[in-house]
Amino acid sequence: MIIPVVWSLTLAVMAFSLKYRSTAFSNSSGLRLPMNDFREAIVEGRITTNPVEPTRAPEIKVARERLQLETYNATRTAAEHLPVWFHLAMDLALVTGQRREDIVNMKFSDVFDNRLYVTQIKTGMKIAIPLSLTLQAPGLRPGTVIDRCRLVSKTDFMISAGIRKNSPTGNIHPDGLTKKFVKARKISGAKFSDNPPTFHEIRSLPGRLYKDELGEEFAQKLLGHTSENTTKLYLDERDNKAYVML
Repeated sequence: MIIPVVWSLTLAVMAFSLKYRSTAFSNSSGLRLPMNDFREAIVEGRITTNPVEPTRAPEIKVARERLQLETYNATRTAAEHLPVWFHLAMDLALVTGQRREDIVNMKFSDVFDNRLYVTQIKTGMKIAIPLSLTLQAPGLRPGTVIDRCRLVSKTDFMISAGIRKNSPTGNIHPDGLTKKFVKARKISGAKFSDNPPTFHEIRSLPGRLYKDELGEEFAQKLLGHTSENTTKLYLDERDNKAYVML
């Protein structure tokens, strides 16, 4: 016969008190004694769980906040107060949907036959993006953004702060985009969660916008995903809630 846990706990505590109330012991040994008693009760079939067994707290994972077009625009406006190459990097990321590492490595020499040819550093995927492609929501085209980059960059890199001692070729380190984005985000005054979006989240935004405008298959090809599930992960609107992972 299995005794309800509450009554089992009461009986065990009473027995424990009578048996050990005159015995001095440390806190740790005091915990082990009732724990062992409850284990014996489980073996005898009196209870099904050990109420004093240490338990592991559920791990809480907070998803990073998705960047929306409204907050992108606010951050993009704030970026006007930063070096000009940075807001161009934001536009280039928005219109192409590529990763930080690919954005900072895009070159003017990669443009020919009216397309921007990208070989993704992370996956090796090769993508040819038409310069005339239009992302309607923000009103951007790759060709227009690249032309603006030509007016600023003095190197073959579209995103460049010029030849410097720590950058003899003129390219920008990917972390430079992340740091500048944090600054622009703070300047913008926009409200974010405790886990605000980073520059990387720009990649998800055009994926969702292109999906709405040109379909999910196009968005999948642009992002360079070979898995439909991976694409759907990026297209997830992701509300700002914390999930308990058991």
